[in-house]
Amino acid sequence: MHNEQLTNFYVGFALHGYENDILSWLKVVTTFFEGNNYPLMSVSYDINYSRVESKSLKIFYKNLQDNHNPILPVDKLYSFAAFAAEKQNIPMTWHYGCDFDMPNKLLILFFDNSYEEVKILSFYKKILQVLLKDKVVQGGYLFYQQRAYSYPLGNEYLTQNFYKEDGQIWKILTHPKNLSDTLNKKNMYRHIYKQNILSKFHMDESFNGLPLAEWVDKNNYGGIEKIGIENWLWTVPEEKLHEIQVFFYNRHLLVGVK
Repeated sequence: MHNEQLTNFYVGFALHGYENDILSWLKVVTTFFEGNNYPLMSVSYDINYSRVESKSLKIFYKNLQDNHNPILPVDKLYSFAAFAAEKQNIPMTWHYGCDFDMPNKLLILFFDNSYEEVKILSFYKKILQVLLKDKVVQGGYLFYQQRAYSYPLGNEYLTQNFYKEDGQIWKILTHPKNLSDTLNKKNMYRHIYKQNILSKFHMDESFNGLPLAEWVDKNNYGGIEKIGIENWLWTVPEEKLHEIQVFFYNRHLLVGVK
């Protein structure tokens, strides 16, 4: 962790439809963060959505091996965050980390903006390549949020102030009873962001007679590059963002909207 004062403004990246078991995911992220000089030192998780527990990563692994102090089945540890913090029980002091909620198939990367956005985005691109080298997700996006990184969960008060955006609609769509149907809308987007993760269903969509990648290139709408076995990263110029959002809204391809 660095010594600069935290801004409590998070730069986050969400992946929807991410599937893995907790220990495999944890090994991937702790190894990658450590290898890039961002060691993860603590964990926090919700035991079967009934009790939150926080401890050091070292003690967590020790407990897994302790027959006299058994931990609950790991697949019952939800909203599992691995992070670096000044005080592990106070989220406002969390510097960076990764949160994986297995039942909701939701993975969130987060960094306090004091780490400089250009460095954060470079790191995200590298870790996304690792996370998606043998996994496929429905979609994902870059987001910003003050004091927390809960935007991907949806809330009527949580938006990026995008065109026709509705956080409450997204909350309903990702409720457990609706999640499967939402993730099965393969070519849909929550919205259009500065950075977007695409699936092959997005890539196969045609716009004005052109495949998405050619349409993006022809209209100077940024760049698309492959970032996983079946996922791509679309980076959109900020000055084009609203224009593209309106176009996709009129095409009925956005689901997190009014």
